[in-house]
Amino acid sequence: MRYEQDGRPTGAMETWRVSCPMTGYEVLRVDLDAQDAPSGHSYLYHLVRQENGRFERLGVRFWGSGITVEATLIFDEQGITGTRTVNGITYPVDAPGGTFWFPSSIGLGLLAGVSNTETAVTLNTNLSDPAAAFAIRTVDIATQWGDKTTLNTAGQAFAVRPFTIQWADQTRTLWLDEYNWPLKMARGDGLTAVETRYVRY
Repeated sequence: MRYEQDGRPTGAMETWRVSCPMTGYEVLRVDLDAQDAPSGHSYLYHLVRQENGRFERLGVRFWGSGITVEATLIFDEQGITGTRTVNGITYPVDAPGGTFWFPSSIGLGLLAGVSNTETAVTLNTNLSDPAAAFAIRTVDIATQWGDKTTLNTAGQAFAVRPFTIQWADQTRTLWLDEYNWPLKMARGDGLTAVETRYVRY
């Protein structure tokens, strides 16, 4: 997905791939590379989940603003555990579970199963306090589906439905295909992300 501000490329790209290394599991890899964008940030997510959608493990790496983060989160019935290492200092993770997404357009698409309002779990990307970078945080979200439409992108015409998510003072609208993968994202201030290549095997 290519990120644009008012129709002009920002230099940020989000690429993703889903693979099925073994029966009953899938691996989602998301690389959000904004090294050439004003922020200079880069994110790498590696999610293992069961084919029913249940999360098993999430690996996270981040570079930018003088901060490096590596985190491993384990999901089970009791909650979320693991570690996150920020600039060489390791912190334990032990938090309640719940509907989870990670900060990216593809990550937001993981909320497609949420209806109306719900308390969800995500990662803190406010870097003003490095010690809290990518810590678990809970937020109240509200979602709404729009009517089906057609989106022309990546040289194809896709049947999509707009899906709007609101939390705190943030709003995002995603256009999801029949498999609930985002093909477009809009933030409302002129920032968009549009799929440039889409291949299914």
